[in-house]
Amino acid sequence: MRNNVWQAGVKVLIAAATLGVATSISTVAHAETPYKVEGTSVDKATFNGWKLYKRQRCETCHGPTAEGGAAFPSLVAALKNMSAEDFKATVLNGRNNMPAFKGNKAVVDGIDGLYAYLKGRSDGAIPPGELQELP
Repeated sequence: MRNNVWQAGVKVLIAAATLGVATSISTVAHAETPYKVEGTSVDKATFNGWKLYKRQRCETCHGPTAEGGAAFPSLVAALKNMSAEDFKATVLNGRNNMPAFKGNKAVVDGIDGLYAYLKGRSDGAIPPGELQELP
């Protein structure tokens, strides 16, 4: 399998060179997801992020599935192009109508889990609705 992938890559480079297209060979590191999901069960941090989303009433503005509404953005869509750092800055410092949560200990302490939950929703890996914690 690995040899087939390498051979396919060589064929693409040869074709590109034949067409005069500039190319470069680079290694792409695939970042691991911040969540683990099996059906409707997720790892502890992601589960806690889901609970935080509900307890802090994020769903009031962003909806129960984080898909937003008429006046508030979809977090599912937003996290497709938002880094973890930008997400954390937005939640902690606020933006436009989004209040700052940097004074909320529960949010500050659980921000990584909240990001994991919402990133999993954005990636389509975590289904909407009730979740369970993986054993």
